[in-house]
Amino acid sequence: FYQPVVWSADGSLCGAEALARWDDPDFGLLSPVSFISILEEYHLIHKLDMAVLETVCRDLRDALDNGRRIFPISINFSRLDFELLDVASELESCLSKYSIDKKYIHVEVTESMLGDANANLTAALNKLRENGYALWLDDFGSGYSGLNVLKDYSFDMMKIDMNFLAEFPLNKKSEPILKSIVDLAGKIGMNTLSEGVESKEAYDFLRSIGCQRLQGYLFGKPMQRSDFLKKILDGTYVVSEKIG
Repeated sequence: FYQPVVWSADGSLCGAEALARWDDPDFGLLSPVSFISILEEYHLIHKLDMAVLETVCRDLRDALDNGRRIFPISINFSRLDFELLDVASELESCLSKYSIDKKYIHVEVTESMLGDANANLTAALNKLRENGYALWLDDFGSGYSGLNVLKDYSFDMMKIDMNFLAEFPLNKKSEPILKSIVDLAGKIGMNTLSEGVESKEAYDFLRSIGCQRLQGYLFGKPMQRSDFLKKILDGTYVVSEKIG
């Protein structure tokens, strides 16, 4: 499934996040909550993540072959991916197979997986940056290690956790906290994306404080590729000419 990401400045489509869903014949469509933790427990999550990477590259190749403009896709990687695989090599191999430029793949890692990161994980993330991949810090503010992570690692994008927008704007603390986060990110050279945008009021506020990108139900829920493509072709989403 893909969930759109838009530029806050004009609402044009600037990317999407690839998300796993399980369409079970008996239980129907299952959310990641139902299966991700089990795959992690049994050290099988890397198989799912590599399947997502393969699918994304194949979909990008299909779009290019059919003359459609493409845009970056962000893919979530688990801590176990870095323990069980050479993630940099896997990325290079898949992108080479489908002739996809690395600027169209954004590597997302969660804040929580970096709380007690070891030297091998740090080296792997550094290698990805050296190889020219954009690194995105997912779910910023959802854990307790945020500021240390910002100090110890270099990321291109901060994805602000959706919980900061819970009960917006009734919780009066939300606005100054969000503004401070966006200002801090800018001062240390990071771009910002807010998750969980569900109202025009939240959209307008985030745009006013300089949060560059937005993601949430206001712009679209995660959807199957066919539905996403239909919305692009019918003009619901205008693909930005700016790649970021």
